[in-house]
Amino acid sequence: MKDDLIVPKCYYPWPIVNSPIATAFDGEEIVWYDNDYTFISEEGIKRCKKQQLSQVATYMNPTCDNVDHMRPCARLMIYITLFDDFFALTPIKELKPIAERVYEVMLGDTPLPKELGILRQMAAARKEWIVNGMPQFWIERVSINFYEFIVYGLMEETPFKLAEKRTYPLLAHYLNFRQYSIGMGSYGDLIDPSVNFALPVDIYNHPIIQRCKKLLALIIVIQNDFASLKKELEIETELFNIIFILRHQYKLSYQEACTEAMRIHDEYVKELDDLHASLPDFGHHQKEAYNYVYHIKLQITGCANWYYNSGTNRYETKGFIVPQYGREGDDIIIPHSSFAK
Repeated sequence: MKDDLIVPKCYYPWPIVNSPIATAFDGEEIVWYDNDYTFISEEGIKRCKKQQLSQVATYMNPTCDNVDHMRPCARLMIYITLFDDFFALTPIKELKPIAERVYEVMLGDTPLPKELGILRQMAAARKEWIVNGMPQFWIERVSINFYEFIVYGLMEETPFKLAEKRTYPLLAHYLNFRQYSIGMGSYGDLIDPSVNFALPVDIYNHPIIQRCKKLLALIIVIQNDFASLKKELEIETELFNIIFILRHQYKLSYQEACTEAMRIHDEYVKELDDLHASLPDFGHHQKEAYNYVYHIKLQITGCANWYYNSGTNRYETKGFIVPQYGREGDDIIIPHSSFAK
């Protein structure tokens, strides 16, 4: 009998912090779906309502106990996720004007009644951030990062998704565009409202802080690929998983690809931890810079915590139970019949 595929767990040398308001928006998000996501099919909305997407915000920003500060962050977590889902196969020529319109609305333009309700959610989040005291330079920051999520992420994936013949990107190319399409530029921006302090522009733009943000994205890419592997193995057309990329490019078995992906993941984790321990001198904002990178790390453990402990079914398939994160002996076991196709 051939061996099953054992998908290793992601470990981190820093703690998981549990949010005191983890489920605060479970009821509100249902209203948001019913009012502003009517462009999604009825069946699609039923699936969304079971995924507990608003909890991604609270799990990934677990030190925030202020519901008002977290509400617009929960909105963003939902609209960026469903934007990705809904526009996944949209041609580039249509995506570019959508990206520009999103940027306009996030900066202050008012959505028209006939436009998609997702834009109303963006406008509502912007207004709430302003009421909560977030400065204009931060509003511009999150707007730019959402624009890059579309242009440097989704639009770079589109040619592969729409190609007549399956073509895998090389690993270097995959990690470059996937760090944008995973949405971690915008997710990382939510650290500021969650700690009620906008990192000054000069500190945010420092190469070390930018590298830490890049590592956040790269680590989450691999973490997400492990979490969704079982589901994606059953999708014949799926390309964008580091396990598939490594297997194709280097002629590895699935098990060997998992081992190599985890090696890459662990190198990124060590680099982030080392950078956090040796930040440069940021003067009187040293404490805030250190706290910012600390919250980047909490976003990583928080995201894994959401995958495995929130009860979401986003990465489940019928009959498959996702194990709890961080316990001995709970590697994911995928039957050989599921991946040996």
